[in-house]
Amino acid sequence: MSHWLRFQWWKLTHPRRNRQRRDVIDYAHTSGRFEADPNVREIVEFLETAPIDIFPYAFRNRYFADPGSTEFDGDRGLHYIHQNGRRLYWQPERKAKRIPQDHAGLRSEQDERSPHRYLTEGFDVGEDDIIADIGCGEANFTLEVIDRVRHAYLFESDPRWNVALNATFSQWKDKVTIVPSMVGRETNEDMISLDDFFSDKEPPTFLKLDVEGHEADVLRGAEGIIRASTGLRAVVCTYHRQDDLETLTALLEDMSMDVRPSRGHMLLHRSEDFAPPYFRKGLVRATLVRPDHANPTHAHGGG
Repeated sequence: MSHWLRFQWWKLTHPRRNRQRRDVIDYAHTSGRFEADPNVREIVEFLETAPIDIFPYAFRNRYFADPGSTEFDGDRGLHYIHQNGRRLYWQPERKAKRIPQDHAGLRSEQDERSPHRYLTEGFDVGEDDIIADIGCGEANFTLEVIDRVRHAYLFESDPRWNVALNATFSQWKDKVTIVPSMVGRETNEDMISLDDFFSDKEPPTFLKLDVEGHEADVLRGAEGIIRASTGLRAVVCTYHRQDDLETLTALLEDMSMDVRPSRGHMLLHRSEDFAPPYFRKGLVRATLVRPDHANPTHAHGGG
């Protein structure tokens, strides 16, 4: 079946999502975003001939065309998939046939053209870095960089990931610390703040936050670490709520960080609050700057 026929069939069989697709296109034109923002124009041109997607870009297709296959580790009783020659283990509850598609999605998120890509050529980690991967999930990000950093702390509150994380990083026990706890603004019986956790440890130099809309609380609980640092960097997801870009940018700037949004936009079309202006920045990359030396120009972009 040709791409055109598949697209026509999708429109017939997904009327609600097709209405969302049309609504996004119409809003882009009526709001002036199509003419003013080349990133929005790229998305609209994609949606003219393709289904709506959280990442509305053609680069996604190549990851799902060949998602790989799942293998089973009988000794551990866990399924895994290969990521650059390494085993990335999955939580036991996930059906094996779904794992390749899950992993294809994760790989596409880190494509160099993705609005959800954490690192860039000028914003990277190195051998002296201590990273805190907060909301790490299966920790595909840390697995990708583990050979290039000094230590990694993996924070994940979902207990279903604990066994899988220990299996994935079994050969790096000397440089990976798994913390099965929620991270927030304060420390109590349900969570811990980064300031408290690192009070007796060497603090992180790189933060990665993807915590389902609680990024602001995590940052407020890390304010001591951030203000005391001389060169901390952070990548912070901004797509969970419509106003996250503005809220988190203001918070980071107040902590003397230079904030830069990722390229492009995401469409959270499965969210209950999916409504104009529709387009959301995937994340921001922030670098600590000294107030007396900084006068950055910020290109926040449309949310």
